[in-house]
Amino acid sequence: MKRIPTIGALMTPFPWHLHVSATVAEARTLMMRQGIHHLPVTDAEHQVLGLVALAALPDTPDPLADWIETVPSVDAHTRADQVLEMMAESHQPVIVVCHHDRLAGIFTWTDVCDRFAEFLREPFLPPNGDDAA
Repeated sequence: MKRIPTIGALMTPFPWHLHVSATVAEARTLMMRQGIHHLPVTDAEHQVLGLVALAALPDTPDPLADWIETVPSVDAHTRADQVLEMMAESHQPVIVVCHHDRLAGIFTWTDVCDRFAEFLREPFLPPNGDDAA
């Protein structure tokens, strides 16, 4: 029987993140270098405080803590359909995924589109040779 996957199976695992003591300039540099738009911000215990969005960051050396947005977080074992529904209802472009209250991953609208494209292609991919004769 097929099952709905958990968000842990679909998220971007081990995302780039910064400590709350970083500056906006450090965050911008990392985000531009890695080609990412959302960056989780953590404290000394690796607890997620929120995230910063590249589009919202000024071009200043301000403390990163001044620009942290609170975003929803879910446990990595949460069913993916529940997360998608939550994102759609709240128009939330990004969700932080935690495991044992620590940052495990991030799930963005880009991830949603990538996974949906894979889902649409799957029936049309050539067989992988594992079919029984």
